Amino acid sequence: MPELPRVSGRAVEAASIIVIALAVLVGGRNVLIEIAHFPVVALFVLAALGFLEILVLRRDVALGGGSARFRITRDAAFIAATIAAIAFVYAPARWSIGAAVAGLEFALILELLVRIVPTSQPAAPNGNPE
Repeated sequence: MPELPRVSGRAVEAASIIVIALAVLVGGRNVLIEIAHFPVVALFVLAALGFLEILVLRRDVALGGGSARFRITRDAAFIAATIAAIAFVYAPARWSIGAAVAGLEFALILELLVRIVPTSQPAAPNGNPE
């Protein structure tokens, strides 16, 4: 029996993010419309997600590093998507549903880029990291 090729954890994560992005692209609008039928619960959950994302943004700003700009931009896109989703649940408007889906898609693409691009930096010639 032939041996199956090994799949790295990064490849699995990237494939999962791609599947999530496709699911949001295809069904994100419908999910947002459905949760708008339960505005109190939806607003509470969206506000909690927004608060958690603000905490993640603060952590990523404090961490810094080579991929900090990608991570901070990704976090800002998640926050913008959450705000647009809250706007749609609170007062349904066509712009807010499209903005929520577009913001989420942009954030997922940035997440994919952060996971694919290697984060390690080469060592300095003297063997010490800079």
